[in-house]
Amino acid sequence: MKKEFKNIVDQYSENNSLLNQVLVSAFLYSRGIHQVKNELIASLLLDRSHPLLFQLIGLYSNELDFDTLIELFEIAIPKKEQQVNGAVYTPAYIKEYIVSESFDRIKTPIRQAKVSDISCGCGAFLFTAAVKIKEKTGLPYQEIFKNLYGLDISAISIERTQILLSLLAISNGEDSTEYSFNLFVGNALNFDWTKISEIAENQGFDIVVGNPPYVRAKNIDKASKDLLANWQVTSTGNPDLYIPFFEIGISLLNDGGVLGYITVNSFFKSVNARSLRTYFFENKYSLSIIDFGHEQVFENKLTYTCLCFINKEKATSIHYTKAESKSLSAENKVNYSDLKYDELDHKRGWLLNNAKIFSNIEKIENAGPSLAELYPIKNGIATLSNDIFIFRPTAEDDKCYYFEKDKNQYSVEKGICRDIIKPNILKTEEDIPNVIEKIIFPYTNGITPLALIRESAFLENYPNAHQYLSEYRKQLDERDKGNGDYGAWYAFGRTQALTDKGKKLMFPYMAKHPHFVYTDNAEMLIYCGYAIFSESEKELKVLKRILESDVFDYYMHKTSKPYASGYFSYAKNYVKHFGIAPLSPSEKDELLSLNDKTKINEFVKDKYEVAI
Repeated sequence: MKKEFKNIVDQYSENNSLLNQVLVSAFLYSRGIHQVKNELIASLLLDRSHPLLFQLIGLYSNELDFDTLIELFEIAIPKKEQQVNGAVYTPAYIKEYIVSESFDRIKTPIRQAKVSDISCGCGAFLFTAAVKIKEKTGLPYQEIFKNLYGLDISAISIERTQILLSLLAISNGEDSTEYSFNLFVGNALNFDWTKISEIAENQGFDIVVGNPPYVRAKNIDKASKDLLANWQVTSTGNPDLYIPFFEIGISLLNDGGVLGYITVNSFFKSVNARSLRTYFFENKYSLSIIDFGHEQVFENKLTYTCLCFINKEKATSIHYTKAESKSLSAENKVNYSDLKYDELDHKRGWLLNNAKIFSNIEKIENAGPSLAELYPIKNGIATLSNDIFIFRPTAEDDKCYYFEKDKNQYSVEKGICRDIIKPNILKTEEDIPNVIEKIIFPYTNGITPLALIRESAFLENYPNAHQYLSEYRKQLDERDKGNGDYGAWYAFGRTQALTDKGKKLMFPYMAKHPHFVYTDNAEMLIYCGYAIFSESEKELKVLKRILESDVFDYYMHKTSKPYASGYFSYAKNYVKHFGIAPLSPSEKDELLSLNDKTKINEFVKDKYEVAI
């Protein structure tokens, strides 16, 4: 059904008025409601013979329910606004849990509680709050609406919130010519709620709920980006838009008020949320987190989420638990672990686990010097056009490599090429001969300091390579949206890792379980992955045994960022704190002599003294 409706939306994406008419008419007619007193809704009713209305109603065998209507409203948000506003459909059971839990936490009587969603989208959370208040108090919806407050940057979304709440009242037999709403179009980053007398008199909201906008830093519009400086939690890194919504929401609560959000869980550890973690620590807010780990709650959205409940009162600890979203219910009491603010590393990132896991991680990290203290950990090169610079030869002779690209045959001189490999696809040393590639390397090879080859010398000494790259110059010029300054059009997009040489252990950006692959090919470059360097082959092979053990696997599963399908990030920030237990020369020899995986794991676990 959603696919068919998306086709309708794509066809009429610029005609939001018509989409509103179609949805309202389909909703009411599917319920046998053909006339209403409410002026807003009446103005949206189409003739029942309208072909688009007939098409939509034909997709349903039963009446349209509210959850489907809300989802369709979200789908109908223009694509440009979806990217800028970060609107994402929140499943009904998540909204119901957040709203119920928030009401349970406040001391204000529910009939008096002032509830806000400061990025309300099409009004789903306000709708859920209205239903809950009705269920608990029996108040008429017109009275309930007086205590609901919504804000969104999109006028289209605010209009749909009015429509949604109006339909809620009408469908419950409370049809009225007009309803009064507290719904506003504005930017949450600078909207002044103190100008609303009822909120000023209440000293803020009793509840702020919602799903803060999922907008990456690079997609934030200029007006909003300029306003980020107003908020303490955006003072480090390059913050995504959801980050200031914590500070904004808390600032709008009265004493004893409650914030309830579903949001991404990356703020536990990400660099751009360092100020947010510090903000929580300095204010010691009572923060409860239900972490969904690598479960993907949002359909077709690769985001990893959690629920956050913040009581505007002091606490010494964060309350944390990990759970599956579908297990949440009013009947199932959540069992939290208490993690003291003073024991968390707000700069590096929060390690949120139970006491036993926390103890094991502490032992591992203090077993010896950290991996980063002992060895250089380097990222691979970044050409910004790997498909052009990197190739796999199909043939070679004394002077050239030959390869095919875009159904054309090319040759490039061997003197301008180097070996390169992608750690992301490596599992063992035996894989190397099958996946090694060549890269056109337009730099002074083997000469210090490294320098970009002048184009005249490039053309004279490597005419085939120059001709090949020239055919793709347009694509190379478009790197960094055409604003890159690389020294020459044929240079790599970044200068990182160009001088990295030596024996190394290569490993991927992410993995289900650790794979560290050794090579003594000192000249070989890497891309899409990392490498640990050392002059000692023995040291690297000992390290390989440790890093491929169950101890390191356990450490990554408990401290790293999860991805879909059981993968975890192996980024430098997550591996560098792993402690390397010191081994005597005889212990190193013993570890290298072991070939059985079970015995290797037993040896490493004994050295780290952890029960995992």
